[in-house]
Formats: sequence, C-alpha cells, structure tokens
Amino acid sequence: MTMRVESGKGKVERLRSGALSPLSTLNSPLNGRGFTIIELLTVIAMVGVVVAMAVPFLSSDLTRNDARNFSSDATDALREAQASVMSGRNGARFGVHFEATKFVVFQGATYASNDANNVVHSFSALVSVTAVTLAPGGSCTLPAGTGNCDIHFSNHKGTPTETGAVVFSGVGGETATVTINDAGMIDVQ
Repeated sequence: MTMRVESGKGKVERLRSGALSPLSTLNSPLNGRGFTIIELLTVIAMVGVVVAMAVPFLSSDLTRNDARNFSSDATDALREAQASVMSGRNGARFGVHFEATKFVVFQGATYASNDANNVVHSFSALVSVTAVTLAPGGSCTLPAGTGNCDIHFSNHKGTPTETGAVVFSGVGGETATVTINDAGMIDVQ
C-alpha cells in the first residue's frame, strides 16, 4: 500500500477522514533510518568512561568488604562453637583456631589440623588475619597459627577460656576486629 503525504488543505482533509495516520506525517530525521555507527560508538565510549571512573572506587569498597565479611564469618564461627557447647552437642568442647589464611571450627580440648570434624574457612587473597591477641596464654605466631591462636568454649554457660581480639586486614589497609570478652560476648568493630 503506498501512502502519499500531501501538503496544504488536502492533507488536513485526509487526516480528518482517517485516510492518513498522524504518524505518517512526522518529518523526523531518524524516521526509518535507525542509529548511525558514529552515534553507537559515541554511546559506547561514554559508558566506557563512566565505568573506568567507577572501578577504583568500587574496588576499594570491595576490599573493605572482604575484611568485614571474613570477620563476620569468624564471628559466626565463634557463635557456632559457643552454641555447640551450650547445647551439649556430642558432650564435647568446641573452639575456633586462627591462622593468617584461614580459621577452623574444631571439636575437642585442643585443635588438631587433621581432624575430620574440622570445619575450615579459607580466606581470599585479599584478606588475612594479621593479629591474634588472647589471654591467658602466650602469643599467637602468624602466619602458621602456632601458639595461643585458639578460642575454646568448655562449659554450658558459653563462656570462653580465652578472651581478646582477632584482627582481619584487607590488601587496601582496611581492618576489622573481632573481640570476645569473658562473658562470651562476641563483637565486630
């Protein structure tokens, strides 16, 4: 079907009678053409510039979130060990062992790296444990996690036998600290 666009009085009469649609009278430069390659490349370039400007801000936020996320995971692991003792699970003691690249929820009076019941939580390369300060006991030597690197829970009240702090650090210098006090309160700062 071929439509003819008329100018002047004939066009107005055809519009009133319904012979022409109002859309067929548009005189747009894009009518029937689509986008040119230059317009498309311009939009892609603008999106690229915005993304390139946002990446440094987003990557530092993600690094900060890694330290916070792993410290929250450690807090959950401490609470899991605490709840296991309070509920009398397996009639055993439970604890959490810390190393530079992981922490482990363990069952028993002491941490044994080869125990099949251990639940290991490994870190990404963007975060690590940089300090474990617990009392009583000696110091914790990182990265291996030797010495006083364990928090134990041994009674139905859920109080820990060690108190102190574990510091998580991200590659961007951000830190998050998990603390546990003698009443068994666990907090992330």
